[in-house]
Amino acid sequence: MIDSSGATDQPVRFGQRTRRGVLVWIGLGAVALCLLEFVGARSLMAQGFDWVDPVMMLIPIPVIIAIWLTILGTATEWTIAGHELRRRGWLSRPGSEPAAVMELGPQLEIVHETRSGWRIRPYGPAVYVARGQAASLTGAMERAGVRVVDWRGDWAGRHRLLDRLAVPITLVGSAGLLVTAAQAPWRAEGVAAYCVFWGAMMLGFAIDFLPWRIKRPSARGA
Repeated sequence: MIDSSGATDQPVRFGQRTRRGVLVWIGLGAVALCLLEFVGARSLMAQGFDWVDPVMMLIPIPVIIAIWLTILGTATEWTIAGHELRRRGWLSRPGSEPAAVMELGPQLEIVHETRSGWRIRPYGPAVYVARGQAASLTGAMERAGVRVVDWRGDWAGRHRLLDRLAVPITLVGSAGLLVTAAQAPWRAEGVAAYCVFWGAMMLGFAIDFLPWRIKRPSARGA
């Protein structure tokens, strides 16, 4: 077992499983279901159907629920208490305590890999936090003696405009795909618009992962 004697009275938490957070996930699932129903109905009407069978519109519901549960199952609440890293899944039993994952210390380092993802090296897990919680994460890790390697943050600081464009471009491309699928999925203009919005979405993803193409300095040798 991990010795948690160094844990502080005020642990730092990230991705907390709160009532508000659960309600947000439920709201996002409801919005996704409504969008899917809307796209399906509009697509059928665009193909000449004057009436949509209500039973057919119930088909996406279990699909959305399965996807929603899958995504929610990957959500994790992380806790740093002193020199100990703890974890609790969002689908864990209500009232359950976070489980100890590993002991933190100078033998480890945490590397900023993606927009919201950090990985503990050499053998630790990936920790995903909201962008506004990055400073709290690095501060807690530094207090635990873990070395912080923020090469992606350095890249974003040098390319602020490019970094900020990634998210809106991806959202515009995704929204455009939904609108195109609902309005004119099989017409020539619909196929052309679909390709344009698909390209925009892929461009947003490419920008977001552009730092991966840059040769990163050795984590231990930087």
